[in-house]
Amino acid sequence: MIELKIALQPKQKLFRESIERFPITLYGGAKGGGKSHGLRNIFLLRRFEYPKSIGKIFRRTYPELEDNHISPLFRQFPGLREYWSESKKKLTLPNGSELQFCYCKNEADVDHYQGRETHDLGIDEASQWTEAMISRLRGSNRSSDPNIPARTALTANPGGLAHTYLKRVFVQRDFNQRERPEDYNFIQALVDDNAALIDNDPDYVHRLNAEPNEALRRAYRYGDWDIFAGQYFGEIDRSVHFIDPIPLPDHWSREGAYDYGFNHPAAFGWFAGDGDGNVYMYRELIKAGLRVDQFCNELLKFEDTKRLQKIPAGHDCWAKRSATINKEQGKNPPTVAEEFQKNGILLKHATIDRIQGAVQVRNYLAWRDTPRKRPRLFIFKTCPLTFECLTRMQVDPDRPEDVLKVDATDGDVNTGDDPYDMLRYYLMSRPLLADASPPPKPGTPEWMIAEAERMRQEAYRMVKEEQENAKEWFKYDQFYS
Repeated sequence: MIELKIALQPKQKLFRESIERFPITLYGGAKGGGKSHGLRNIFLLRRFEYPKSIGKIFRRTYPELEDNHISPLFRQFPGLREYWSESKKKLTLPNGSELQFCYCKNEADVDHYQGRETHDLGIDEASQWTEAMISRLRGSNRSSDPNIPARTALTANPGGLAHTYLKRVFVQRDFNQRERPEDYNFIQALVDDNAALIDNDPDYVHRLNAEPNEALRRAYRYGDWDIFAGQYFGEIDRSVHFIDPIPLPDHWSREGAYDYGFNHPAAFGWFAGDGDGNVYMYRELIKAGLRVDQFCNELLKFEDTKRLQKIPAGHDCWAKRSATINKEQGKNPPTVAEEFQKNGILLKHATIDRIQGAVQVRNYLAWRDTPRKRPRLFIFKTCPLTFECLTRMQVDPDRPEDVLKVDATDGDVNTGDDPYDMLRYYLMSRPLLADASPPPKPGTPEWMIAEAERMRQEAYRMVKEEQENAKEWFKYDQFYS
């Protein structure tokens, strides 16, 4: 006879109740929320509650399993040793239930766990896994016994490979056609929920608050899913950049930007610029699977599209779309840019330098450490896909100065970097207006002061010239369309 006293903290009890009610639960957020401990103890409880049931807890590596689950399990319940198989890393209890500890270093390892049904699937630190790995493991999360419900339980901190997926389905509750909203539940975990940790290590919260990297501090202390370790644009803030629509005066410039796509989404944005160098993105159109003429028809449903003064676009818009000759017409199919021009929409070549483009986007987002204390880019809440795309852009580990290139999954507009590329093209067409120069430091040579003022004036001149050129292109477009 086994008698165990398995205690859960209040938030862990909610985790347990959610696992019972929902097919898939994420318990996540800040560091120190008792996620691993809660997952392990809940799965152990369920092995007693459901005789002959099978539960599996996964981590990416065996050392993580050993440090976070196996060793703590036997420190807490040493009497379970007699039911443990070291070779199989599995507990087999007297009621026929099994609790197994598994790891997958890479996606190929997932194949080892396909086939045999798993009643309770637990993935600890799920943000370290890819969405595909999680999905494939869930393929074995099933039950042939009507008395044993199949459940998936995930724990995670913000960041990592699955950040975008976890944030989308659990935090934003933005589901695709294959997902049922009623299957998913999210429980936010904070270190404040873990009384045992705070009692045993009172300085832990202080160490989290002392983290100098703001991305890490907000993600690990407060479980902020909008900012995380590895995020490229740490400046972005939902409360600052993502705003309710405001009236746009007629005299403000109106411009656009376009990133071509068919299998992956095409992205088009509408922008308004005030006289002070600020930009307001007020509309987006992001869709996959549309021919260029169909996409143009969607754009022309908005009467201001033909009045856009400039529309920078990726250079692939001028590439031949097919190497074969159209025998009926006797010529190559028109380029994307030519298709747009046939519909009265004139594209211009964007500046496509990725690194400089990332710098430009960051400069427009910057607000904390600037004299203005406000950004130059504001995104209306009518453009959620573009804003969310910016929040999920990550640093390229091979080129830390660049944004990691991410292709959309099956044309899903909630994935990929297409809206970011579109925004990057637009902002690279607008030289950044400098704020009023701070007073020169005492002793600064006169020639240096004069050169700084000359450069500021040159930047201003370039903006004005760009605006005038845009007006001329607009007249040309109107005449020939």
